[in-house]
Amino acid sequence: MRLFIGVDFPKRVVDELCSLQNTIRDLVRGGRFPAPDNLHLTLQFLGETPESRIAEIHRALSAVASRHAPFQLAVDDRIGYFGSMNPVRVAWVGMKGDVSALSAIQADVATAMSELGFAAEERAYKPHITLARDAFFLQSEVNLKNGAINLPVTPFPLMRIEQFALISSEIDQGRRRYRPLAVFRLAGEK
Repeated sequence: MRLFIGVDFPKRVVDELCSLQNTIRDLVRGGRFPAPDNLHLTLQFLGETPESRIAEIHRALSAVASRHAPFQLAVDDRIGYFGSMNPVRVAWVGMKGDVSALSAIQADVATAMSELGFAAEERAYKPHITLARDAFFLQSEVNLKNGAINLPVTPFPLMRIEQFALISSEIDQGRRRYRPLAVFRLAGEK
């Protein structure tokens, strides 16, 4: 099973993210866009994992969730990109709000998974939602500079993050689909 740990969003936020994706679609040639059900915030990618390890992962993530309280996040009003300037490998939107609480949970998840033998990401954690991959932006329409894409973003409301999930990434009828295997409610005190 191909697994990762992530945060899903309420439908109203997914709808706004899809609207932002549609804006990007109008400004690019090519590109791949995650389906609405696949828009998420990754805490850690685990990769191919035997099903026999799910119980120990579940125990470790339950312990992580018990140590952290719910918190508030919002989608940022700036779009960035990773990779070369054109085509852009990944167009993304960041997070704002209590990013320190998010980063603390991510660090705790990474430590717990490292103790189980899963490799930690070598780069510093940069919370983001992938909006598009391998997109060629039409230069006359968009200014790409220093990792930023100059596009207006309607402000997103704060959302309460109360849980994260262990998610399976599967191919179903030729499309990648994400399926939560377990949900972990944040139960710590602030």
